[in-house]
Amino acid sequence: MSDYLCHDFKSPRADASRRLPSSFRFVPIAFYLAIVGGIYFVTMDILSLRRAEQERVTSEQLRKEHEETKAKLAEEKLKVDVETAKARDVAKWVEGTRVLQPICVEAARAIQGEVKIAEFALDRNVQLPSQIDVSMRLTGADASQIAAVENAFGKLNYRPYSPQQARTQEMIDYRSTLVFGNE
Repeated sequence: MSDYLCHDFKSPRADASRRLPSSFRFVPIAFYLAIVGGIYFVTMDILSLRRAEQERVTSEQLRKEHEETKAKLAEEKLKVDVETAKARDVAKWVEGTRVLQPICVEAARAIQGEVKIAEFALDRNVQLPSQIDVSMRLTGADASQIAAVENAFGKLNYRPYSPQQARTQEMIDYRSTLVFGNE
């Protein structure tokens, strides 16, 4: 018998396949470079995500500021519109007083001497703007002064309709409706 306790049953044989080419030595290097590159790109993505979130928060704040500014401007515009409507009403009123101004001037010119106008009111009806209600209170006047005022109204082509006079001590209360002469 042989002196060996263990026999080697393998028979010597040639390599079953060729060795890998030497360029494959770069595969582990490329693997590690891919890992490092992946880490770099993930880090850059995380940083850009944080920047984007910060920009989103900033843009939300800016949007809220713009909305608040827009709301304030809308309130101011509403106030300006209200003031414009009031101004138009005043302009219409002033335009309507053009008819009344000559009446006031003629009534004041017709009063002469020691007579004074204590009260003078003109009122126009919205439905009938050509009719004007006149009320005057004269101190120290007589009937001739009232006739002079009515003649002054006649110069402007207004005629008194249902004039009323009330005399108290030194005052005369005069009320009438002036109707334009074409009616």
